[in-house]
Amino acid sequence: MLYSNCTHCNSTKIQEGVIRAANAPLRMYPEESFTRNAPLNAHLRKSSAISSYYCQECGCILGLFLTEPKNLD
Repeated sequence: MLYSNCTHCNSTKIQEGVIRAANAPLRMYPEESFTRNAPLNAHLRKSSAISSYYCQECGCILGLFLTEPKNLD
């Protein structure tokens, strides 16, 4: 979904960015990667970075999305 205006300040300065923690991007993993019978290191093979749309004026995060959703199949 593309955002054209901020819902808080009505600015049109909307940017896309990657959410990071320390020195690595935040990642989403499928739940089955962490089950008891999952293969060793299954969580390393299936993941996607979490990105967001945010307002440059007020800093409001408007939406989150997966950069590579097909990796979680």
